[in-house]
Amino acid sequence: MRKTFGNIVIDHTKEVWGLDDEGEFGGCYRPSGQPGLWFGAGDFWNSRFMSKLLAIQIKARELGLIPA
Repeated sequence: MRKTFGNIVIDHTKEVWGLDDEGEFGGCYRPSGQPGLWFGAGDFWNSRFMSKLLAIQIKARELGLIPA
């Protein structure tokens, strides 16, 4: 990702892979730490399921329903 987005942007993001304290993907399908940058990863089934939840999060932020 550094090659695509550069060090400044990626230094603000969380690790994409690995699990958080609740056993969920650490940096996928949730805020990355860099405003406007979201990561989605995994196999087809996982991406298909989680992308809907990601879209809801993004829309809620755009509408001001949750903090940016």
